[in-house]
Amino acid sequence: MKLEKPPFAEVNFEYLQNIWKGEYENFINKSDEKYYYWDDVKYKKETPFETPIENWTLIKTYRFSKYENIEFGTYKFKYFIPSFVAKNLHDFDLKLMGGLQEKPIFPSDRIEFFKNSLLEEAVASSQVEGASTTTAVARKMLKTGRTPRNESEQMIFNNLKAIEYIGELQDIDIDFKIIINLHKIMTANTEAENCSGDFRKKDVFVTDHIDGEIAHIPPDWTEVDSLIAELCTFINNDTNFIHPIVKASIIHFMIGFIHPFSDGNGRTARALFYWFLLKKGYTLIRNISISRVILESRNQYDKAFLKTEYDENDLNYFISYSMKNIRVAFEKLINYRDKKLEERKKANNISYELLNKGLNKRQADLIGYLYFKNKDSKVTLTSYAEKHDIVRQTASKDLNELIRMGIIKEDKTIKPYKYTLISRSNIEKLVE
Repeated sequence: MKLEKPPFAEVNFEYLQNIWKGEYENFINKSDEKYYYWDDVKYKKETPFETPIENWTLIKTYRFSKYENIEFGTYKFKYFIPSFVAKNLHDFDLKLMGGLQEKPIFPSDRIEFFKNSLLEEAVASSQVEGASTTTAVARKMLKTGRTPRNESEQMIFNNLKAIEYIGELQDIDIDFKIIINLHKIMTANTEAENCSGDFRKKDVFVTDHIDGEIAHIPPDWTEVDSLIAELCTFINNDTNFIHPIVKASIIHFMIGFIHPFSDGNGRTARALFYWFLLKKGYTLIRNISISRVILESRNQYDKAFLKTEYDENDLNYFISYSMKNIRVAFEKLINYRDKKLEERKKANNISYELLNKGLNKRQADLIGYLYFKNKDSKVTLTSYAEKHDIVRQTASKDLNELIRMGIIKEDKTIKPYKYTLISRSNIEKLVE
């Protein structure tokens, strides 16, 4: 992946004084929001100065005045929280720690979406790392419990197990054992299994997934133990507060940077990102798939790593990318909620209209329910009778009337017999 490294820029004290006076405010605010990299500035037209290097020096001077420093071993990293980022973090706090109060997701829909989100994350995280199985096939495998048939399916199966594993660790401090166990689950019965059970004992390099060129040379293998030890201390220590979403993003980046294993680092990093946010009370993170968004923006994901390294280990590039991903993933959840609320409203309207067509309240409610659930739901004679507190004879009469009307059908291939909707279109025609 071709990405030009920024030129070195020294702090310009004249620029700094002008910044303090409020000059260049619009340009700097936009730079914070977009978090400009050198190639953004290089070709930008509306800028305070004529030359790209002057504009880049202005940005770097401003950033150097704001940076906070983090060290892992001999490696120095920096970041800061612009007001734009702080506003977004506040927004995430409200939403991810129990939001959606105004239009909540119904409990049944939440369970369904949670299950689908787990499957989606397991599939997408593996696809980011090269798993070639289609999403539909993978989801069917996970839902039915079928044994994986190939390497790609095994990766996805392992990911789901790893996600379930971290869900049990929300009250535990991280250590070597947990990270190694997590990686072991991720790589079981795959080619990467031979590098599980311990951190790498050799030097590796990371190649770009597009052109195969070397994109990152991780620290020497002899440094891995001490760097991971410092990372564990960083994760477990709350003395110096760092916003959980920012900290989770740094954890994600550092696993990629240190590259403690010969393979499987990306999946491990994303799992630890989820784990940390769950640990900090961001419960709705369970209902979104970060890896799906990463898969859909893979080039930006890789560039976020490279920009951080190329620009003096400025973590804001990766933090900004992570926050954008959370926003996009959360919007998918909102869209799902709105879709379900609209479907439920339509189902209720259909139930009401069916009453006017001569169906009794029990029958109308059943059809509204099956319409809302579409192909995913079915009822039995017993469940229908128990739900409405009626005898089986009355329940049978209700269901047989619906069969004669061509609204539902009876599946007699297995017992107890199942009753399902024939099609939504039949219902829609009936209430026209």
